[in-house]
Amino acid sequence: MSTNLIKSMKESIAQAGASKRDIVYFKVDSVQRVRFLTELDEGITVTMHNQFSPDPNGGIFVPCDDPEDHEACKYCKDEIPIQEWYAWSVWDYDSACVRLIFQKATGISPVPSLIEMYEEYGTILDRDYKIKKVGKGTTGSFVITPLEKSAFKNKKANAFSEDKVRELISKAYSAHSSDEYKEEEEDEKPKKVKKSKGKKKEKSLREKMDDLDFADIKNIAKELGMSKKEIKEFEDEDELISELFENYEEDDLQELYDELESGDDDE
Repeated sequence: MSTNLIKSMKESIAQAGASKRDIVYFKVDSVQRVRFLTELDEGITVTMHNQFSPDPNGGIFVPCDDPEDHEACKYCKDEIPIQEWYAWSVWDYDSACVRLIFQKATGISPVPSLIEMYEEYGTILDRDYKIKKVGKGTTGSFVITPLEKSAFKNKKANAFSEDKVRELISKAYSAHSSDEYKEEEEDEKPKKVKKSKGKKKEKSLREKMDDLDFADIKNIAKELGMSKKEIKEFEDEDELISELFENYEEDDLQELYDELESGDDDE
């Protein structure tokens, strides 16, 4: 893959604003070492609309546009369920940068264990933590291991401001503003696609990515925000592709795939 293509992909991600690179991703059975930069009781509360759908493109998970009055928000008007999620700034040792841990407070999230640590030590800022995700879905859980108390020497690592936290979450989990959604509903109603006999069925994005080289898939994963350590844990293309489709927006994957194909055509 050419250097120009990688640069183009990075610019594309920045413009799209939908990458989750700033959110810590917990892969099943992997361990993330972090240093909290935000005290537990000073985390940012974010009201999210969350509605599951078996259709990969049919689910909804976006910040509420009007969490106080619930009047100026399209999803509130559509009565999409809401949940309170919480964000803390951390230094992520794997990616060597400040990122967000963004979780809801449930029995299978890391929050209950973090509360125990906070009550035990009086703070979560005085040591590193190793966080491991075990299992998936409602049967999954998090194991949090506190390390020895130590001074954090990276003076350049600062917590995100509240405005920045909300901006990053909005970019990661919302592709459009409320006004844009309204315009799409009025001007871009779904069109039925007529099936033509004798024409070869177009491959899905998943099938197209199955045809890529492993190196290209790894580059796409890197541009989406996965660290080298996370990517290295995948031994084959199919496993990594499945991980990408389960945890990232298909629009982002499609855009990176198109950039990749465009770059190949230019060479």
